[in-house]
Amino acid sequence: MQPKLNHPGPAASIRSELQMTQAWDTAGIRSLLVSKSAAGRKPAFLFLGRREADLLRTHLGAAFGPESVQTLKNLYYMGLEVIELDTPAFLRTAGLKRVREFRDRRGRAPRWNDIEAGSVWHFDAL
Repeated sequence: MQPKLNHPGPAASIRSELQMTQAWDTAGIRSLLVSKSAAGRKPAFLFLGRREADLLRTHLGAAFGPESVQTLKNLYYMGLEVIELDTPAFLRTAGLKRVREFRDRRGRAPRWNDIEAGSVWHFDAL
C-alpha cells in the first residue's frame, strides 16, 4: 500500500534549497542546517519531492536495510520531520523548532509536565 503524499499545491514559486541528482547529499543537508541555525532559524521539517524521497530511502536502506525504510512517515532525519510531497523533485527545510528555555536564578525545579513536554532546561549558578 502506497502512503498518501502531500500535494504542494500552487506553490510552484517556492524553490528547492538543495539539488540532488544521483545520491543523497548528507553533507549538503548538514550545511543547509548549519547555515540556517547560524542565522537563528532552526527548521523543524524537511520537505522532499519523490526523487529526493527515493534517494533518502536508498541512503537509509544501505545502512539499515531496505525493508526498514519502506515509508518515510513518522521519520526524523537530522532532527527534522520528513514530509513527502507529491512533486517530482523538491527539497526544502521549513518551520521553526520551538525550544522553551528556562533561566531561573532562584533554582525552581522543573515540574513533571515541563519535562514531559520536552522542555530544555538551563540552570544558572548564582
